[in-house]
Amino acid sequence: MWSRNSNNNNNRQSCLPTSKGPFLPGCIDFMTEYSENGFFVRLFYPTEKTDDIRKYRNQWIPWCPDISYIYGFSRVLRMMPFIIRFVFWWTSGNIHIPTLYGAKVNNTHKLKPIIFSHGLGSNRFLYSVICNELASRGYLVAVIEHRDGSASNTYYYKSKEDAKNDKRTPIDFINIDLGKNHYNKRNSQIHKRSEECEKVLDFLLGVNMGKCPENVLKDVPTNKEINFELSDLIDHIDVTNVTMCGHSFGGATALYAISKRKEFKQGILFDPWMFPIKDEQDVFNISQPLIFINTQTFHITTNVKAMEKFLNCEGREMYTIVNTTHENQTDTVFTAGYWLNWFMIKMNPFKAININNYLVFRFLTKYAPSSYSNFDEECKQFLEKERRAFVEGLTKPWA
Repeated sequence: MWSRNSNNNNNRQSCLPTSKGPFLPGCIDFMTEYSENGFFVRLFYPTEKTDDIRKYRNQWIPWCPDISYIYGFSRVLRMMPFIIRFVFWWTSGNIHIPTLYGAKVNNTHKLKPIIFSHGLGSNRFLYSVICNELASRGYLVAVIEHRDGSASNTYYYKSKEDAKNDKRTPIDFINIDLGKNHYNKRNSQIHKRSEECEKVLDFLLGVNMGKCPENVLKDVPTNKEINFELSDLIDHIDVTNVTMCGHSFGGATALYAISKRKEFKQGILFDPWMFPIKDEQDVFNISQPLIFINTQTFHITTNVKAMEKFLNCEGREMYTIVNTTHENQTDTVFTAGYWLNWFMIKMNPFKAININNYLVFRFLTKYAPSSYSNFDEECKQFLEKERRAFVEGLTKPWA
């Protein structure tokens, strides 16, 4: 197993990989409504700061917010919680996200918005490396923590009083066994997830027009300094160019959401799990530009055949990053090391995530270029240097 610390002389790093863009990334958690019908997102965005992020360690936040998420991971993996706690302690210690929590947003230009749907058993913080990188280059990323039972753990507050006392109403992860009802149950989750994506889309459209709902989490006691104001985003979101993005189950969710709303102008799909939308014909008729960025070992033949149907028109790209596994597009390779396909020689995860991100940047440069920085030449140089580490075209089935 590749250990996160193996390239660091066994000295524990205190954070995930830092971003490379011109601006330091910031983030804020945002929850609407005192009910399950609201939504819960983490917003990643560029701040006004451009110096060394290590100077602001006091504003970093723990990668895993609290013990409830450890219990959530244990439900996903069907392991005892103490095993999960030990793995994270042994491989990464108390790892933090190098982002300025609650910092003021940089609104000197309009921000290109990206809505991100997480995978099965994931949550709002599991893709922080990717989202920090996007934020540091001028994108506003809204990562949804889904409430359909597919998040490792999530929650809401039933009242203002509950929020003041941090009395959470949990929504636990639901294990759905294989069988004749598996598709129907997963497809039902896709519909719920897509509805949440649409709620977040409408939220961003509304904020841009001056409709700023209260953040329920403002009622929750905190010792963090919060300078983020949602009103700073009024007329500073480029709502004419919204990108939908997702990983695995979230990839299928992204495709379904794109089929439902014309405001999504393009899609970014990381290792999409196509099974839950296999009978959704409207999904296969979408016309927006798409990029599929796949790992080498995730896709079986039926998944590949489903993805192939999208490669029949212009504006479609597909890449496979060699010697990678499904976990490479999440933060877990940096917090717990590699755990899939033990006997395969794997790519260094820092290299893998850089290839993944530069493929994203090149795609966004074509269809949703950042107003904050031009990194077209940077993408070309990096991807040319690493051209042997990824393959363009239809992904080959692993099994």
